[in-house]
Amino acid sequence: METATETSPPPEIDGPQHSTVDAIATDGLDSPTAAARDHRIGVCDHDDVLSEMESLRRSNESFQSETAALEESLRLLQAKKDEVEKVNGDLKVMIGELSRERDSLRGEIGRLEEKLEEELKEKEEIRSELEILFEFKESKNKEKRELENSNNSEQQKRVALLQIVQRVGFGFMMGSGSNEHQSHESLGANAAVPSSNKSDSSECEEEIVSLASTVEKIMKNLRLEITQLRRSLDESRSDNERLQSLTAKQAKTIEENMLYIKELEDRERVLTQNVEELLLEIKATEEDVARWREACELEVEAGKNEIEERDKLVDILKKELEKTKTALDISNGKLKLKEELAAAAMAAQAAAEKSLQLADSRAAGLREQIEQLTKQLEEAESKERSRRKVRHICWPWRALRLNATANNNTNDRTQKVRRMLPEMQALLHSSV
Repeated sequence: METATETSPPPEIDGPQHSTVDAIATDGLDSPTAAARDHRIGVCDHDDVLSEMESLRRSNESFQSETAALEESLRLLQAKKDEVEKVNGDLKVMIGELSRERDSLRGEIGRLEEKLEEELKEKEEIRSELEILFEFKESKNKEKRELENSNNSEQQKRVALLQIVQRVGFGFMMGSGSNEHQSHESLGANAAVPSSNKSDSSECEEEIVSLASTVEKIMKNLRLEITQLRRSLDESRSDNERLQSLTAKQAKTIEENMLYIKELEDRERVLTQNVEELLLEIKATEEDVARWREACELEVEAGKNEIEERDKLVDILKKELEKTKTALDISNGKLKLKEELAAAAMAAQAAAEKSLQLADSRAAGLREQIEQLTKQLEEAESKERSRRKVRHICWPWRALRLNATANNNTNDRTQKVRRMLPEMQALLHSSV
């Protein structure tokens, strides 16, 4: 037990060492990142300066090429001026021809406008006729609906009459000869009935026959009217289709004429615009030649001034490059120092890990010792119990004394074990 208590402190000492080493390692790892950032910033500044130098050189070369192109454009403008003067004579001849064509187009436009007015009048007449036909169609539809309603009412009356006849006791069926055959069979079957019943049945049958004849006449008249209405509807539909086809054809012709008129107007506008544009271009070219000369002279002077300013900027950028180079050298030295610190931190971390491994091995040894001691204690207790057992007891007072002594011994042992337990628990906690 003394060895266990002596070896317990080392794990408590190794814990804070490990934390300090980790902190050093993290500081060492953070420092290279900051150094890398400084290095990247310096490299980016150097690259930006070089890119600006290259852009300035390219702009200088492009400006020189632009000056040469401007001189060539001046020569071309003079040649174009000569060509424009030649074209002026041809344009005057073209203007006379275009004026004649414009007069002829105006006459054609007047004729087409007259045709359009006539066609529009015809279209209005057709629309009025269509409106009349639609009104006639609506009136016929209303009449048809009224007839259908009247048919429904007559059918309802007919159903009511049939129900009355069925209540009297006679079967009544309208239609073909099969129904008549059934009526004859019913009359033959009822021939054996007394004379009083025959007189009543004959009167009822006469009333039924009269009602049936009137209903059939009404149905025939209604069917004829329905057929006539259908014919009138078909005729009105055919007339509507014809009128719609005529209106569609006239609308197409009107649209074609309108398009033709628009084309003629567009041609006239284009011709007038071309003449005006050509005259304006002649004047504009003369003005542009003078402006180009002045602009080229001004651009040449401005280019010389820009070249001088860019040369000054190049000198300034060279000085800045030298400064950046010195700053890069300083930052590289700082990076090296930070790398050395990081290497030292890594070495300290490795040493801390080794010390942790040693502490773990010590804790494992202490655990083994604790287990051995516990086994020895158990063996000793078992031996003492086996020794102190009483095999032959004759008197009860001896047994009572032995039990009291045994209880005292067990209490002492339990107190000793309890005294030892906190130390063992501390060792176990430190090893874990």
